[in-house]
Amino acid sequence: MPSIEDRLRKRLIWMSSDEAMLAEVRKSLPPEWSLTAALGVEDFDDWQEILLHRFLVLDLDDSAVDPAVIDEIRREYQLNIPIFCYGGSEEQRLEARSARADRFFDKGEILARLPDFLRQFSW
Repeated sequence: MPSIEDRLRKRLIWMSSDEAMLAEVRKSLPPEWSLTAALGVEDFDDWQEILLHRFLVLDLDDSAVDPAVIDEIRREYQLNIPIFCYGGSEEQRLEARSARADRFFDKGEILARLPDFLRQFSW
């Protein structure tokens, strides 16, 4: 069972195998935030571990990440963590939207929006 302190930690999930992008994200995070890099739900010991994160960012251009993870999080585990996607074709975005992803951004835009997300979810 996670402690209250553990639940209050500021962290996010970034689903991508793009090491350059992950390095950019880590570099831009304030010290109180941490990033968990993952490629799917199976990267977590327990689905409840996902709930310890404030939001999730998913790279739709990355073939190592299956966009079906959105449906898995929403339908199978019934988690309401905010999911932001970037990149991808219109078809991929439509599929992710149908699986109930929350917002979509271009690859160049996601890093520019990250400070807004950090402020919004820093409660």
